[in-house]
Amino acid sequence: MILEIGDFIVGNTDKLPQIDMSYDVGKGYDPINELMRAIILRTIDDYNSTGELHDEAVAYMFGEGVDEDDEYIFSFAAICRHLGLDPELTRNTIMTTKRKISTRRRAA
Repeated sequence: MILEIGDFIVGNTDKLPQIDMSYDVGKGYDPINELMRAIILRTIDDYNSTGELHDEAVAYMFGEGVDEDDEYIFSFAAICRHLGLDPELTRNTIMTTKRKISTRRRAA
């Protein structure tokens, strides 16, 4: 197999170290996206717990204490929109799903 990397052409790619292409420019690991993803996953965990954590997760998902005109960058709605999710649909899915939503990260 021949691989072209920029101006370089590599003949035998079998001996090259493996590269996770999910980290390629523009698609893949982005620290901000990972932080936002972690916040949503923590919200799911908290919602599935009891007591104060559950109550705080509900308040967070409904944006209690957040002015719509001056939305906080890490509000539930802002994170959902940044990740390409509909906030209302995401909130509804979290709150009405019959099966547990896995929040564990799978090994690469």
